[in-house]
Amino acid sequence: MRLAIVGAGSTRLPLMLASVAEAGSGTGAGAGAGTGAGSSLSEVVLFDVRPERIAALLPIAKALASECGPLPAISVAASADEAFEGVDAAIFTIRPGFEEARARDERACLEAGVLGQETTGAAGLAFATRSIPAVLAYCRLAESRSPGFLPVVFTNPAGMVAQALADEGFERAVGICDSATVAAKAIALRAGVAFENVTFEVHGLNHLSWTGRVTAAGRDLMPGAMQDESLLNELVPWWVRETPAMGRIPNEYLYYWYRTADAVAALKAEHQTRGEALVATNRNMLNDVGALCAAERVSDGLVRYAAYLSGRNSSYMEYARGEHVRGAAPSAMSPADAIAFLKTQTGGYAEVAMELLAGRTGTNPCRMALNVQNRGALPGLDEGDVVEVDCTVDGDGVRPNPHGALPPDDLKLMTRVKAYEHLAVKAIREGSQRLAIEALVAHPLVDHRQTAEHLAAVLAIDLGQAPARGRRAT
Repeated sequence: MRLAIVGAGSTRLPLMLASVAEAGSGTGAGAGAGTGAGSSLSEVVLFDVRPERIAALLPIAKALASECGPLPAISVAASADEAFEGVDAAIFTIRPGFEEARARDERACLEAGVLGQETTGAAGLAFATRSIPAVLAYCRLAESRSPGFLPVVFTNPAGMVAQALADEGFERAVGICDSATVAAKAIALRAGVAFENVTFEVHGLNHLSWTGRVTAAGRDLMPGAMQDESLLNELVPWWVRETPAMGRIPNEYLYYWYRTADAVAALKAEHQTRGEALVATNRNMLNDVGALCAAERVSDGLVRYAAYLSGRNSSYMEYARGEHVRGAAPSAMSPADAIAFLKTQTGGYAEVAMELLAGRTGTNPCRMALNVQNRGALPGLDEGDVVEVDCTVDGDGVRPNPHGALPPDDLKLMTRVKAYEHLAVKAIREGSQRLAIEALVAHPLVDHRQTAEHLAAVLAIDLGQAPARGRRAT
């Protein structure tokens, strides 16, 4: 199997290659005794429109991966044409506009008094206007070079990107997100059951989903989990008292919907948005790691990267909960400490991608929460709606598992957000500013039309780049 990673200059590249190595050794998710995706990969080809970022990170990525398992051949493509030649799958983790556009979007939303989060908030529309045309163009190019390839979407907003791909005929596209199974994995761990031995149900949309059932060998693990206050404090510290009555566990991103006023207040109280902070921290880390590796100080580069990642992780959701602690990165760390720490950080979307590929090859069939077309799995949504749902993944493909009637409150919110997503995708496809405004009006977190019109004017929205069919990406 030849795998392309597009957007490989992501700061997560070292963890991505570490997950590939773990899958090949049989120690990662989707890798059973050398039968996972990693063992079936013959080559991983990396491509980014900013090749200098790959150059900076690749030495430490290979060094970390060597501690995790065997790597297939790794190559760096000079063009998208080269990257897509003969690939079986492509992971898209691109960020058009880079961190700077995210920072502008988040700030513009907060100044309008609206949640600026880049996937669930209004800023997600601006992000989608950049990411959807780019991913579509790449997929059309990849299809011309490698017909039938599997598009794996981690480009945000992943659910909307997957919806746009499905609408354009890429119905096999799969959106991935590592937050969808956090609750099920925590419940399995609490019960002392290996995650591959549990059956779980997830329903919703990307960054808007709930875990409704977790069982093992016919035993329902949810009642005990619902009574475990320490577990709920870990998973939903902002919804501990309410969760048992719901009978299901909300995804961490539902904080933005259930505690919107708290989230906006906390974000406005910070002197920087998360995007603004990442502009500087990412730039500094890449400069430092690149210089250290150029000086053949790869071990020191690993230490610098580990310190960066520790600090980044400590502030992930805390910005919106008013709990951000600055300076959380360790002040001193040996290379051995850095490797040990980084090995605890593998997983995430990279592990999900490896599990998906292992399942699709038929070597390790599994149950996963993925973003795919509904196909009747979730009652109350259309067949073609891309939803986040538990799926069966095997050599025959990816199939969403059927659910019974959804909780009315969940379905109501999902329906409203899906209407926004469809309008947003249509606005991008048609290059329509009017439809972009209508999409923002439909967004449940935008309070009224005047705000929507203001946001459409000030956000970094690009409706002029929608690629005509057949247009080539570079």
